[in-house]
Amino acid sequence: MQKNHVSEIKWIEKGNPSKGTIIFLHAMAGSATAWSPQLDAFSNEYRCISWDMPGFGESPDAPEGADMDWIVKCLASFVKDTLQIKTAHFVGLSVGGMIIQHFAATNGHMIDSIAILDSSPKFGFGGDMKPSEFAEPILADLANGKSPEDFSNGMIRAIVGPTCSEETKLEAISAMSRSRVNGLALTTRLIADHDALQKLSKINCSTLVMAGADDGETPPAYANTIASYIPNASVTIIPNAGHIVNLENPTSVNKRLRFFLENAL
Repeated sequence: MQKNHVSEIKWIEKGNPSKGTIIFLHAMAGSATAWSPQLDAFSNEYRCISWDMPGFGESPDAPEGADMDWIVKCLASFVKDTLQIKTAHFVGLSVGGMIIQHFAATNGHMIDSIAILDSSPKFGFGGDMKPSEFAEPILADLANGKSPEDFSNGMIRAIVGPTCSEETKLEAISAMSRSRVNGLALTTRLIADHDALQKLSKINCSTLVMAGADDGETPPAYANTIASYIPNASVTIIPNAGHIVNLENPTSVNKRLRFFLENAL
């Protein structure tokens, strides 16, 4: 790889920066548009930034072989060079939360606080699935021409909780359908290679870890484990939500996130 970051990242922006900036990092099952309830809720007080990860939405593709180190450098450049801000609050869902774990361990000077939603400390934590068993079928489907739209429809319906409405499912499918094969392959690799267990203790900012009570992909036990490794971390389990907690129960998520932001050290 010749480039260590993507210089043309695109994002959705909304709000008033009177209380600072919140940067939202979406899941594999998402894109910049997947944070609408949060942008609406916090934009009166915060500058809200929701990025399109490389390979999603209007952002360019990631280079071949891009990995977690690359995406962390990409995020750092996005904050410092593109947005030209010194610090921000970071909120990440699923793989977005994984990125934040690695980013916060090495870029603490850029962070006001972090919130990690529906994420894990390590791929396959507590189980016996090998990274290849997760990644190879997905990469094969993409290589064989499965469209992002079809991929999104199947994934979203498999990972939401049993109380998720059809309207919310369609909203999530629409957000994820803004992905491209490049982005889906990138996030597949990031998830499969993820291991932050040795890095979490290096995170020294105020931290909130949330999980949907019905999340079968990254269950509440994962949230408790992440928080146990991070000094000054708290855990909240959100009822009536699966793996896309911010869309499935936005009222509870926003209430807890607001309290956290107002009291972050």
